[in-house]
Amino acid sequence: MLSFLLFIPILLLLRRERNPSKRFPPGSLGIPIIGQSLGLLQAMRANTAEKWVQERINKYGPISKLSLFGKPTVLIYGQAANKFVFSSDGNTIGNQQTQSIKRILGDRTLLELSGEDHSRVRGALVSFLKPESLKSYVGKMDEEVRNHLQMHWQGKQEVKVCTLFLQFTTQYLFD
Repeated sequence: MLSFLLFIPILLLLRRERNPSKRFPPGSLGIPIIGQSLGLLQAMRANTAEKWVQERINKYGPISKLSLFGKPTVLIYGQAANKFVFSSDGNTIGNQQTQSIKRILGDRTLLELSGEDHSRVRGALVSFLKPESLKSYVGKMDEEVRNHLQMHWQGKQEVKVCTLFLQFTTQYLFD
């Protein structure tokens, strides 16, 4: 009787392992603490992060769970994901980034903001990213790049790319 009572919890654990909860997206959390962090960092270093994400999407779909930098994470991808992030009220998405990620991205990203701050920044982004606005910006940027190339690059035997690129970007960032 005692062995039977000990056997029941084991059966329940095994059954739970085979039928994961429907509330969690598919995917693997990987090795405890490390998760998929090393794979992502390696892909980023090799400049193949897009391929890494695409392979994950091919395997688990556009929504999957993983573990990055010691935190369980949900990866969402695609147009519906963008709509969800940018149309949420700021309280729908809970973001608990690690300190290392906050240092890289900053602590005032759209996902870190909530309430009124989130709505204000999201509204500014949405108006900036409208097709009409983008067409206007692209036209202006194209004209400025052409002028810069004509003035500093055209007809030159030697061009110091880094210096001129830095000059070009800082000129338009701070004007």
